Amino acid sequence: MARLINGILGGFSGKVGTVVGVIKGDACIIRSLPKKRTHFTTNELENQKKMGMVQAYLNPLKDLLKVGFANYYTKTGGFRAALAYTRREALVSDADGNCYIDPALFKISGGVLPQAINPAMVWNDPALLITWDITTLNYEEEADQLMVLIYDPLHKIATTRIFNGAFRRDGELKIELDPHLSTTEINVYIGFVSADRTAQSDSQYLGKVMV
Repeated sequence: MARLINGILGGFSGKVGTVVGVIKGDACIIRSLPKKRTHFTTNELENQKKMGMVQAYLNPLKDLLKVGFANYYTKTGGFRAALAYTRREALVSDADGNCYIDPALFKISGGVLPQAINPAMVWNDPALLITWDITTLNYEEEADQLMVLIYDPLHKIATTRIFNGAFRRDGELKIELDPHLSTTEINVYIGFVSADRTAQSDSQYLGKVMV
């Protein structure tokens, strides 16, 4: 919809048919509508394909990544930062030129908090036990809360802990897996978020396990 300026003989602001009116100070500028692109270069198509792959990989993890990447990697942080980080740092190509997200390079969080010391995991059907060393724990970090991602990237099934994980002082967390996660390979990640939710640690990849 357009808006007339100074009556029917004046300029207009907005869209009318195939033209757009823009008022800048005392000047009225009329432009044609931009044409929708239908042709893209090979590089543009490849970039679109890569970004679509990253988006599909991260979509099931949005709530976790909004917390893990808050104020990290880009000025805005959050999910957009996770997209940018994964696209730039974790998306790699094999010898045949096929792209994939390297689980060892992927992150669920980033920041200045200390990482877990000597983290480990043990699979004992139907539960996964995650442990870390607390013998030299600093009291200022006791209330940091563990964030967890258990992810089946093939079927895009994720189990997460964000604000309902164990505290750093607990030294362990046992998680019973989603029944849908069976006869499949899962990747396991952990990170910490501070008690006041203002800081995070760089996440750690604990490896993969067949469940």
